[in-house]
Amino acid sequence: MNKQKQSNKSFFLEGEEIKALRLFLALFYICLIIYDVFYYYLLPYLSERNSFGLPDGGLGFWYHLIFILFLPISMYINKIGKIFAVKYFYLFGFLTVDILNNILIQLENNSSNMGIGNAVELVFILFSPLFINKRFFWYTSAGFIFKYALLASVFQQGSMVLAIFLYSIFSLISFIILNRYISNMKTRIKMNDELRHAEKLAAVGRFATSISHEVRNPLASLKGFTQLQHEKHPEDGEYYTIMTNEIERISSLLDDLLVIGKPKGMNFEMQDINEIIEYVLKVMDSDAMNQGVGFLRESDDLPLIECDAKHVKQVLINLIKNGMEAMPFGGEVAIKAELQNSEMIKLTIKDGGQGISKENLAHLGTPFHTTKSDGTGLGLMVSFKIIEEHHGSIQYESEEGKGTIVSVSLPVKQPNF
Repeated sequence: MNKQKQSNKSFFLEGEEIKALRLFLALFYICLIIYDVFYYYLLPYLSERNSFGLPDGGLGFWYHLIFILFLPISMYINKIGKIFAVKYFYLFGFLTVDILNNILIQLENNSSNMGIGNAVELVFILFSPLFINKRFFWYTSAGFIFKYALLASVFQQGSMVLAIFLYSIFSLISFIILNRYISNMKTRIKMNDELRHAEKLAAVGRFATSISHEVRNPLASLKGFTQLQHEKHPEDGEYYTIMTNEIERISSLLDDLLVIGKPKGMNFEMQDINEIIEYVLKVMDSDAMNQGVGFLRESDDLPLIECDAKHVKQVLINLIKNGMEAMPFGGEVAIKAELQNSEMIKLTIKDGGQGISKENLAHLGTPFHTTKSDGTGLGLMVSFKIIEEHHGSIQYESEEGKGTIVSVSLPVKQPNF
C-alpha cells in the first residue's frame, strides 16, 4: 500500500513537472528570441543608433543555436527518466553560456558600460515557483546573483551592483509566490488524501449495510444450533467451543462494519470518564490475567464529559486489547486520564510491547490495514471514526522494540454547530 501511494504521488508530481516545463520552456524561447530581436534589431532601428545587430566579440548566432540544441538534449534527459533534471540543465546551461558570452563581448568591446539583465533571466527568477521546488528557486536566485557578482569583480563595473540589488528584489517576490504555491499544493494533497479516505469509508459502508443484516440472521441460527449440538455431544466440547468463538468473531466483525456503515448518530450524555475506564478494565481483566498482563491505572479528578459511553468503551477496549496483544509474553498496560486543558481531557494508553514500524504507523486507521495475522484492520478504523465523531483525536507514538503510546483527546463539551 505504501509503494502504491508513493507511486501515485510520483506520477502526480511528474505530471505537474511536465506542465510546468512546457510553460517554462515556451516562455524561455519566446523571451530569448523576441528580446534579442527587439533589443539588437528593432530598438536600434527605431532610435537610429549606429549599433545594429548582435554585439561583436560574443558567440553571435551560436548563442541562440546552442539553446536550440538544448531541446533534443532535454528530450533525451526526459526519455531516460530524469524529468526533474531538465530545469537544472537549462539553468546551469544558460548561466554558463551567458557568462561566457558576456565575457567575450566585454573583452572585444572594452565597454565601460556593460548592459545588465534580460528577459530570460526574469523568466528564470519570476517563474521558478512554477516548479514548486525551493531548491531550484535558491539555485536560480543564487546563480544569477553570482553571475553579476562575478562580472562586477572581473570588469569593475558598478552597474552590476544595481543588477544584484534588482534581482534580490525579484527573488524576494518570487519567494513569496513560491510559498503560496507550496501552501496551495499541500492543501490540495491533504484534500485528495481526505477524499480518498472518505471514498474508502463509503465503500466499506455500502458493503456493510448491504450484507450485515443478511449474514446476521443465518449466523444467529448457526450459533444456536452449535450450542444445541454442544449440549447433545459434550464429548466434542472442544470443537464446539472453537466454532462458537469463530461465529462470535464473525459477529464482532459485522458490528465493526455496521459502525462504519451507519450514519452519524452518537447519543451524547454527561459521563464520568473514570467510571468508563473502570468498567473497561473489569471487562478486560480476565483476558489480561490469562495473558499475564497487568493494568496500571492513574487518574486525576476529572469533570464529567459529554460523550457516548458505549462507543468510548468500544474504543478503549480496542486500544487496550491492541496493547495486550503487542505483549505475547506478558507485561503491563498503563492507562492514564488527565485534564489536558479546560476544554479537553487526555487518555493515554502505554504498553511495553513490540512497537510499530514507521511504515505501519503512517497507515493506522486505514481500512483493512493490519499487522496481525488474524486481524481485519477494522477495529482501529472504527475507533478513529468514533473519536472523530466526538470531535477528538487519536495520536500514536511508537518505536519498534520500545512499545507504543496512544493518546486520545476528547472535548469536555461537544461543540454546537
